[in-house]
Amino acid sequence: MNLIAAVLLFLGLSLASFYIFPSGQPQPADFLLLGFAIIMSIMALGDEHLELSPFVVSWGMMVLWVLFVCLGWTLVMETTAFLMYPAFFFFNFLVGMATLRFLRIFGSYARVLIRTAVSIALLVTAGYVMVQLAMGVNRTTGSFNNPNQLAYFSLCGVVVLMMLDDFRPQLKPLVLSGLAAGMVGILAASSLAAMGGGVLVVAGWAMANATRIKHFARLLVAVPLLLVVVIVINLRADGQVMHNLQSRMDRAPTKVESMYEERKFDRLVHFPEYAILGAGEGERQRFVPYHRNEIHSSYINMLFAYGIPGLGLFLVVIFTALRRAPAYVWVGLAGPLFYSVTHNGLRSTLFWLVLVLCWHLYRWGRQSVHHPLPAAQDGLVPGEPSTRH
Repeated sequence: MNLIAAVLLFLGLSLASFYIFPSGQPQPADFLLLGFAIIMSIMALGDEHLELSPFVVSWGMMVLWVLFVCLGWTLVMETTAFLMYPAFFFFNFLVGMATLRFLRIFGSYARVLIRTAVSIALLVTAGYVMVQLAMGVNRTTGSFNNPNQLAYFSLCGVVVLMMLDDFRPQLKPLVLSGLAAGMVGILAASSLAAMGGGVLVVAGWAMANATRIKHFARLLVAVPLLLVVVIVINLRADGQVMHNLQSRMDRAPTKVESMYEERKFDRLVHFPEYAILGAGEGERQRFVPYHRNEIHSSYINMLFAYGIPGLGLFLVVIFTALRRAPAYVWVGLAGPLFYSVTHNGLRSTLFWLVLVLCWHLYRWGRQSVHHPLPAAQDGLVPGEPSTRH
């Protein structure tokens, strides 16, 4: 069973960047990850000791609140249109709990598996990007359905690889290739928010490596290598990457001015009463003429759709995952969090994996990255209750 779970997790993460169905529908990787979650859940039934961590409790309460709001609106409006949305939250919660248990049981082996799988996923979508750039595509989508999905996945993937090595990435071909592929995805998508998030990730990387000469030397070696890769790709694409970036930068002032309407923040302003307990994420015709498209912000969407309790619990989950992490991890993780200000990334499994890894690796501070401690504190995992104070 453990081997089957490991294979499903590896394949699920490796194919996570491969979309063949319309956005909002399950993709091939989702079925693999669901199988992984089911197997790990069944195995957890035999655990002698189960203990809930603050991270699991806050995340679980958030999912329950989302379900409560959606069930309430289902009854009020007599439609099942609201029920699709808590399914995303519940799916990511199951996968997150299964991943925590897998990390606890297999330790460094699990981290190697995740590192390898995420690197492969980034390389897969970078391969698509190269083909699209060669064809002269203006804003590439990689193996996704739109550029924003490419940018967000690449940004979260880079953070995952960074955290697995405590923001001191190994100078190994697969790791460096994965990081380079992630940077290519961010740049090729020409997303200003993703590039801003990428700058924060690089800042966290620099902070982590500036304290020791050995690590700083690695930084001096790795940065030029990554830059060379990006330059080569740009040249092979006849300068398309830089052309796309320049076009997006030229449009930046206009995008900032139109952000209020374009990102649907005006829906919250015109219907502020829904921010108390939440409006759910269905039946948007209630908000005519501000009903078109979803709110493009994880935070404002949580506030409008699930009210002050929903947003509060979401922020608690983030804070709990980060609370004992070093400063450079806060800065690095600020990358995808910054991106989420103007994009709704709540359905992305890789985003929740970032938080899962942050909690698992840094729950006792930096030392737990290389020396995991015993551990019912991981969540629903086996083991004697921790006696550490």
